[in-house]
Amino acid sequence: MIALKVEKIGDQVAVVLTEEALQILDLEVGGTLHLEPGPDGVIASVTKEVWIDDPHARGRAFLKRYNKAFERLETT
Repeated sequence: MIALKVEKIGDQVAVVLTEEALQILDLEVGGTLHLEPGPDGVIASVTKEVWIDDPHARGRAFLKRYNKAFERLETT
């Protein structure tokens, strides 16, 4: 089980995630965590197609994979 700390920062409330929680949820600092309540009352993390909100996100993701492929080729 992972315990999360809730803090008030200015006028907003924040949930503080441990490094373990960030890894499990596949998040980075500055990222967005999408949560959805289920019919049984359980809240689940939801994978969302981010390029729906950000039209350039899909292109950046492609370029990131493209550059990583070249980095792997350089090391071999």
